[in-house]
Amino acid sequence: MKETIFDSKSEKTIFKRLKTYWSKYVDIFPQIPVKNIVGYDEIIKFSKSKKVEDFLLKTSFDFVICELETGLPILVVEFDGLSGGFSQEGHFYIKSTSEIDPHRILKMETKLSLCTEFQVPMIVISYDESNLLPESGDWISVLDVIIGDSIEKLFHRKNYPKYMQMITEAYEYGGQESAEITSIEIEIINEKYNPVKKKIKVITKKFPIWPMQIVFPKEQGDWLTGQFTLNWGLNTINGSLNTKKLINFNLKIRKVGIFDSDSLFLFNTIGEYCLARKTEREIGIDKGKWQELIDKTEWSTLHGS
Repeated sequence: MKETIFDSKSEKTIFKRLKTYWSKYVDIFPQIPVKNIVGYDEIIKFSKSKKVEDFLLKTSFDFVICELETGLPILVVEFDGLSGGFSQEGHFYIKSTSEIDPHRILKMETKLSLCTEFQVPMIVISYDESNLLPESGDWISVLDVIIGDSIEKLFHRKNYPKYMQMITEAYEYGGQESAEITSIEIEIINEKYNPVKKKIKVITKKFPIWPMQIVFPKEQGDWLTGQFTLNWGLNTINGSLNTKKLINFNLKIRKVGIFDSDSLFLFNTIGEYCLARKTEREIGIDKGKWQELIDKTEWSTLHGS
């Protein structure tokens, strides 16, 4: 008998931390057989060879995150500490092959393809996504933000027919502009179910100002990089638009995600959260500190470095 159900100490540590942090929002289960999530018949239908069939019927997912008290899977997580791999849009990317498991790429791709086929959200993460971000103040990880995003997507899926009706009615009464406004309102409704985004609002509503944070990151290979800035005021100087950049935060994450736009949304959620925490630590809610920082900060071009 194995001493533990976990494949490594790191995997066990991640599970314990997720249980501690997320137990009031979701149920988290380790080492769940693939057939329990996708289904035996679906695996047989999917498999193109006996070897693939045997692998999928015998293998397990590292973690399965389910809706609280229902057992409905909302996210499958595979931890690839062995080779540092990650997934994006249903494809597996790896830093280096392993002599211990030379077929790792094929196995991960098979699991990802199966989940894509039967619409089971799955992501592969490594240390880069599971390590804590000290910049966050309370030390969240990229994986935490992925889980929050998955909860938000769950509520969107459950309410999709209602949302479509809302958008259709808005279009019928007010045209394209009205439909777009309704779509934004729906996004705001869904964000209320995302614990990370809720925390951002709790923190930032205490501040005198909090400008919208939308950053389009630069791509550097497998990575996204960009700067989040707490700007104050606008002023035209010598024909250029200027602002006071009170606090900056630089972020770099890998392009992980289940769907094509995930990495962009995750990047912005993480960046805004960390900037909010940094602002909370450095200025807080003291109006005097805010005014002092505003007074001593020089004007700089809005899009300058």
